[in-house]
Amino acid sequence: MDYRDPTYSARTLFSDIRVHTENWRRFHEAARTWPTLSIATYVGRFFLIVGGVVLGIWYQVHHDLSKGQGFLVFVAILVPAIFIWFIVEQFAWNYDLRQKRLSSDRDTWKVSQFPQD
Repeated sequence: MDYRDPTYSARTLFSDIRVHTENWRRFHEAARTWPTLSIATYVGRFFLIVGGVVLGIWYQVHHDLSKGQGFLVFVAILVPAIFIWFIVEQFAWNYDLRQKRLSSDRDTWKVSQFPQD
């Protein structure tokens, strides 16, 4: 059984960027300011990933780990850090929405969502 929806394309890096920029544009139109905290955490995601990979490679070489050991260290540290970072991004997006009164305190929006009028 195939659960894929043929009308919904797979999420890629570019579709993710498009969704974020569209939400930021809508935020800017509604609030007359940019969601700076949300933008900063989104850009910070890429620095976290690149920095984590570089640090992981340096750690693997510095401690003379095998490929398997290095991969295990990478998975054990970077994957939870990225998972936590996605939660931080969601908090930042909701904080920006609440600060400009575009969302109530009870609502929680994913970073790919924008409150309806």
